[in-house]
Amino acid sequence: MAALRKSAKRKSPKRKPGGRLAPAVEVLAEVWRMGQTLRELPAICRPKTLAEGYKVQALLAAELGLERAGWKIGCTSAAARALLRADGPFAGRVFLPRCYPSGTAIAAEQYRTRGLEGEFAFVLGKDLKPRRKPYTRAEILAAVEDLHPAIEIVDPRYTDMFAVSLPEIVADMGANGALIVGAPARNWRRKDLGAVAVAMKAGGKTVGKGKGADVMGNPLDALAWLADNPPVPEGLKAGEIVTTGTATGFHRAGAGDKVVADFAGLGKVELKFV
Repeated sequence: MAALRKSAKRKSPKRKPGGRLAPAVEVLAEVWRMGQTLRELPAICRPKTLAEGYKVQALLAAELGLERAGWKIGCTSAAARALLRADGPFAGRVFLPRCYPSGTAIAAEQYRTRGLEGEFAFVLGKDLKPRRKPYTRAEILAAVEDLHPAIEIVDPRYTDMFAVSLPEIVADMGANGALIVGAPARNWRRKDLGAVAVAMKAGGKTVGKGKGADVMGNPLDALAWLADNPPVPEGLKAGEIVTTGTATGFHRAGAGDKVVADFAGLGKVELKFV
């Protein structure tokens, strides 16, 4: 009997990392690699909570094997939370191969949604390690090396991101498609970032306006939120870029649009879809 029990134990199949969520990782990894979309994740493996969404995101990142450049923060504005039916912000990974400098021409066919968001992006000069005490704005400011004007291309692996649940969006890297990064802003520490006006044009027309205060009151406070709620156990690392959510709303670009986001007094960032 003991021998039979040992034999049965040896032959029992190993559980895949992620348990019930493992098929969700496989499905998302396939559509990422193939450049395809899906309507929604199968109900049997669909993440039901934000914690499950983050678990799928981490497993998907490991499966894809892409180098991480940093993080995006989503739903930092009231308008974005209303669109996605969210109670608060969330985080998603930004991969280095999907980060481009200002002025880049991008094939429109790479991105089906081509959602545009003008965002404040910070590059960290110091680690922000997890801790119980919330970070102050002064501590966050001291940890930042540079501020860049940025445009996030929102491009989920779902046919309609507004028709799926928030945990599914979190699982899909927060719907990040790419990040266009402008030159470092000069003298930005002397400015009240909450008062900085941001305007976005696409195809020669103004498609979005806002200011830094639309981003949780101040983009630095959005970064503080991420430092207080790190998506990974080691926290945020020096050299990572963190883009802090839209200050210009959400706009879908046309296939041939030139896009420019102007951050008053801080610089511009642009791209062109071709």
